[in-house]
Amino acid sequence: MESWDVVVVGAGPGGSYAAKTAAELGLKTLFLERGRYAGEKNSSGAGLGTRWWRDFPEIMGKLPYLSSYRRIDMIVIKVVDEENRLRLVQGTTGSDRDGSRWSGSLDKGMAGASIYRSDLDPLIADLAVSAGAELRTSTLACDVIMEKGTVRGVVTEKGERLRAEVVIAADGAMSTLARRSGMRGRWGGGCTLVPQIDFVCDEDKLDAVVGNAEWCWFGPFNGAYQVNFRESFHLGAGKWLRPDWDTRPPDMLRRVMEIPAFQKFCKVVEARPREYQAHLLPWLKKPPRTYTGGMMLVGDAGGFPCPLDGEGIWHACMSGKIAAETAAWAISRGDVSEKALAEYERRWKASPLGLEHSFGPEFVEIWDHSIFDPELMKRLIQLILELSEIHPFSVLFDWSDDHVSCLNRHLEHLFDLVPEFSEFGERYIKPLGAAVSPQVVKKALLQAKGKLPLLRLLPDQTYLRALELLNRRLGSRLKEAAGR
Repeated sequence: MESWDVVVVGAGPGGSYAAKTAAELGLKTLFLERGRYAGEKNSSGAGLGTRWWRDFPEIMGKLPYLSSYRRIDMIVIKVVDEENRLRLVQGTTGSDRDGSRWSGSLDKGMAGASIYRSDLDPLIADLAVSAGAELRTSTLACDVIMEKGTVRGVVTEKGERLRAEVVIAADGAMSTLARRSGMRGRWGGGCTLVPQIDFVCDEDKLDAVVGNAEWCWFGPFNGAYQVNFRESFHLGAGKWLRPDWDTRPPDMLRRVMEIPAFQKFCKVVEARPREYQAHLLPWLKKPPRTYTGGMMLVGDAGGFPCPLDGEGIWHACMSGKIAAETAAWAISRGDVSEKALAEYERRWKASPLGLEHSFGPEFVEIWDHSIFDPELMKRLIQLILELSEIHPFSVLFDWSDDHVSCLNRHLEHLFDLVPEFSEFGERYIKPLGAAVSPQVVKKALLQAKGKLPLLRLLPDQTYLRALELLNRRLGSRLKEAAGR
């Protein structure tokens, strides 16, 4: 029986980065891939955002040399009404990068890349091999070796028994190792099914139309995303995989493809569909148990995709890195028991990965009662449009009347909609108020105090205490008024 310090199952981004980290830490590391090469079995592309430059610069610096790479500087939101009319196009703030380093001081927004997994996965796997890890392809792990309730290795489909001090399971959404070890069953309602169509198109025309941007489509349908690559793009959507599922997956995409603005875009860039894909994605309020004796789960296997937008590749690499570091720590202590590997959960919860999931229930509830609810979206789109109308540019270029009258008319329309969505805000938006840092709120209040001459006479603590009391008093009065 072969013996290793660490056996990683899966050579996707999370598994490969776990293998890379483990090898760099001096551990004898093996990672397994069921396909003939890393990236063969993947069915999607990826959008990699600004934080990749902070956490994985060694990957980002190599992406421009890959065939499917497109630089991304912003996200463009396209809002469509019930009659399929394009009503709003809104771009996010972009960051400034030249492809290999910061070229400006803006460190927020979007500054990243689109890349196919068939390009990205081999890149990360090669980094792991260069670090000293051994990659075995065409090798499917189908079971775990258990001794006294602790995972001590894996069994392959060929009957090989590979012993390991620690196993890191990066074997995807329906993780065989998680189930075979008894950690959990299938995800059930915690998954979303993501259908998507891959289009090939004219590279120059795609450059002219989308530039360095990803697109999202919102309307009275399941929200859709459009990831743009060098000479192609994906159109994808999603929906909770629950017993009340009543939509054929292709129909979710067909609804977006019927939008005249999307059809015109396809005509301009000479888009041709070339592949239909569908895959499962864990979309959970929070990851369940991510470790047991001798084994840790990373990426989709651990339920780590972002609870707000479903993005999972950064989360896979980050959890893989933390799992490998925890493995090195546990092996150095000679203790890989379940109690010892609880350190993994403590570490990822203390990291940016943990912060991403700290408001997971609130994020999931917002999606569940907005983008994944087409009937509600019919009304919510009108609220979004009214909110957009009080944007400075919208007021400036509304020439239907004098600008003062236009501003008041927009505000009046907005307030007419507020009662209908007050319960929505109370139930799904208000809980996120706890996510705002008290230091940020305090700073804003003190800055406001400095602009009012009379309030400058008050000590800061007295001023903040008075505001707290006033907020409580107003809150009770508003509740009384609402009940009348």
